[in-house]
Amino acid sequence: MKRRALLVASGAWLATAATRTLAQAPRLPRRIAYLHPSTERANQVFFTAFRNGLKELGYVEGRDIVIEARWAGGKIERLAPLAVEVVAGNPAAIATATSAAVTALMKATSSIPIVFAAAGNPVEQGFVASLGRPGGNVTGMALHFDLNAKIIEIIREALPAVRRLGILVHDPDPVYKILLETAETSARRFKFEPVVARVARAEDLERAFNDLADRKVEALLPPISSLFIGNSDRISQLALKVRLPLFSTHHQMTSGGGLLSYGTQLEENYRRAAALVDKILRGANPGELAVELPERFQLIVNLKTAKAINVTLSPTTMLRADRVIE
Repeated sequence: MKRRALLVASGAWLATAATRTLAQAPRLPRRIAYLHPSTERANQVFFTAFRNGLKELGYVEGRDIVIEARWAGGKIERLAPLAVEVVAGNPAAIATATSAAVTALMKATSSIPIVFAAAGNPVEQGFVASLGRPGGNVTGMALHFDLNAKIIEIIREALPAVRRLGILVHDPDPVYKILLETAETSARRFKFEPVVARVARAEDLERAFNDLADRKVEALLPPISSLFIGNSDRISQLALKVRLPLFSTHHQMTSGGGLLSYGTQLEENYRRAAALVDKILRGANPGELAVELPERFQLIVNLKTAKAINVTLSPTTMLRADRVIE
C-alpha cells in the first residue's frame, strides 16, 4: 500500500511539474509576412504605418509578433516567386497591397489569410465574393475606382483650357484594363482627348514621357499601379523634366514633384489593415471580415511645381485644396 501511494504521489508531482513547465515556457511570437511590389524606401511611410498600427493594438515586435518583409523593388515579375517564398514560410497572416501582389499571393495559397492595405475593386477582380462577406482567405482595404473619374473632373476644373490628357498605363498590371476603360470614359465625358502611353517596365518610363511630350499632351494622369507606386518619385521628376502637369490619386507623387493629387491618406489604410490582421491573429475568419473602404480624402496642390512649370490653377481648385506645398 505504501509503495502504491508513493507511486501515485510521484506521478501527481511529475504531472504538476510538467504542467508548470509548460505554463512557464515562453510563447513564440506569431509570424506576419509583408509582401509589397515597391522598394523598401518608397514604401517606408506605409510600412511604418502598418507596424505602428499593430503597436497601437498592443503588439511588441520580437515578443508577440515578427514581421518578415519582402520587396519586389518595383518589378512586378518578381511578385510570383516572392509570393511562393512567403507562403512556404507558413506565416499566421500576410499583409500586402496592390492588385498585382494580391493576385500573386492568391495563386500561391488559398488557406493562409491575406490582408491587403490597398487594392482596387476587389469584387470585380475576383479577390472576394462581396465586400460585406469576402468568403475566402482574403480581405482588406479597397480603393475607390471612381477616384480616377473624380480626379479627371478636378483636372477639368483646375486647367479649363487643357484638351489633350495623357493616360499612363502599366500593361502587365492585372487591373490596368479596368483602370484604362474608366479613365478614357471619364476623359471623354469631360471633353478631353485621351492619349494613352503604355509601359511594361520601369525602364520604359523615360521613353513614355518623351513620347507624351512629342504628342503635345497638356496634362498627365497615371492611374495607380504597383509599378507607378514603386517609382512615384521618378515619375514626378520625369513630369517636371518635360514640364507636364502631373495629376494623381497617390499623394506621394505630389510630394515628390507632381502638381496635384486627390485621394485617401494611404497611411490610414495601412493602419486599418493592421487592425484586420489583429482580428485574424485573435481567431477571426478573413472570409467573414468585411472589406473596408476609405473614409477621408484630401486634395493636395504642389504650388512649387506649378511655379516651376509655369502653370496657373483655377481659383476654385486652390480654394478647395486641403493642403498646399509651397
